[in-house]
Amino acid sequence: MRSFFVSAFFLLWSLHALGNRIDLSASVADGRVKLEAVNFAGKYVGKTTRLTLTNTTKQIISVTIDPGVILKPVMVEDQPMVLPGGELVRISAGRSVEVEVQTFCGNLSAHCPTKDGVYSFQKKGSDTLVRVLQFISERKLFNDLGQSGVWVITNNAPIGNVYDSENKPVSALFVEHLCKVTGRPKPDMQRQVRYAEEAGASLGTPKALKIYAEFEVLLDAPKTLTLGVFNDKGEMIQKVFEDQQFGRAGHVFGVDFEAVDVPAGSYFIRLKEGDVVMKEKVVKID
Repeated sequence: MRSFFVSAFFLLWSLHALGNRIDLSASVADGRVKLEAVNFAGKYVGKTTRLTLTNTTKQIISVTIDPGVILKPVMVEDQPMVLPGGELVRISAGRSVEVEVQTFCGNLSAHCPTKDGVYSFQKKGSDTLVRVLQFISERKLFNDLGQSGVWVITNNAPIGNVYDSENKPVSALFVEHLCKVTGRPKPDMQRQVRYAEEAGASLGTPKALKIYAEFEVLLDAPKTLTLGVFNDKGEMIQKVFEDQQFGRAGHVFGVDFEAVDVPAGSYFIRLKEGDVVMKEKVVKID
């Protein structure tokens, strides 16, 4: 019996120590928590921002940084920051704590954050944004792949730009998830792109690093095939395979077009049998 009371006391003490658990967005909206934020890194992806959270109540509270919180910059040309959330902070009554949080850019057309730029709470994003951020957090995609998915929601960016050549299986799952939550069709090709990252700079036009395309074919007889990337003169500039024999079956062929150093223009990802083009996808590089 004594052990029961000891356990019960310990449980009650633990619950008191944790305090009331509330979401950051709700606690800021109703005044229980005051929020100040500084982007100390001058970046938009990663653990870039320090929150100072002040408990204005007379009791201990535990604040969960909920996914989808959007921070507004003081400098209007800077981009808003989107928090994927997940951090838990315990704040004593009337006291303040600091916590460094993961962030993403919330507006593709704005500037990279200014180093030590000041932010305040703006709002909580849409349910669709929250679902995308939950996918990101579950797979720890706090990188360019996760950022490209956030821009699909905040800026209606192409789902085809959600791609990481070093993480193809997760890229494919992410594209599938984005198509599901947005109702948009699956892209014909995927592009791995790079934007400016310097503090205060405009993100600018994305530079294509790699472009991924797939061809599905059903061969009713053995064939000798060639797969590669061709320029507008018909010259193969990147070979996947050439004059290779494939048997009667269904086949899936993937191509990663290394696009970073090629001149601007039109390129053609082609699957050929001899001089006959069986399948083709056109890529334009700016």
